Amino acid sequence: PGTPILSVKLEAPSTTPLGTVFAVTLKFTYTGQVVGPDSKKTTTDRPITFRCWSVVASHDTNPSREGFWLYRHRPSDNSNDVSKEDAWEVCDMDDGSCGAFVIVNDPGKEVRVAMNSALTTDFTSLRPGETWTTSEMLQSVYWSLLPDDTAPGDRFRFCFKGAFVDWWDWGDLKEHEEAQTTVMLPCWEAGRVIVRETDKKMPTLVIPGADEMVEFVIVDGGPERRREIRVLIE
Repeated sequence: PGTPILSVKLEAPSTTPLGTVFAVTLKFTYTGQVVGPDSKKTTTDRPITFRCWSVVASHDTNPSREGFWLYRHRPSDNSNDVSKEDAWEVCDMDDGSCGAFVIVNDPGKEVRVAMNSALTTDFTSLRPGETWTTSEMLQSVYWSLLPDDTAPGDRFRFCFKGAFVDWWDWGDLKEHEEAQTTVMLPCWEAGRVIVRETDKKMPTLVIPGADEMVEFVIVDGGPERRREIRVLIE
């Protein structure tokens, strides 16, 4: 009984030039604590298995998911005091490549929990104290989730405000492999689990937001880097 508790930590370099690979590292740690229906916390040594997709799917629009948020402060703003809330603007993280041909009308697809696929439907297991580490790339050499008018001197804050897991259960992947545990996914797989009447009823696992956001500044990569970027654009 009860729901496991996970903590979240973000890490990233404090500066980055434009047109280079830049990613934020996210660390999700299973604390080994469980919160019961009465909100009381107890400890456990039981492992958990959960679906990673619903934690980091940046395009998931489920209203129960807060997910990733990006804010920008520009030196040209009327207020140069970054401590002021109105000095920061919310940025839409979209590289323009989200559109794709997807078949959505086919029947759901049954997937075994212990068999990961390449379509971000992977599952992972954690024991108390263990950490699942992943990353959210904000910029590459050829594309960027930063605003198009981003320039050196711009300051950004990236935060994770939480999400809820669409499937989890007690036990590690080996146990679920032996039990041949399956879930039902949409035919394109990269979507939330379809709940079946025969599925085990589990309490909702909420991933909390990270206690601290990461902050980074765009710096000038120098004339050589500017020439490289012009070549890529042309």
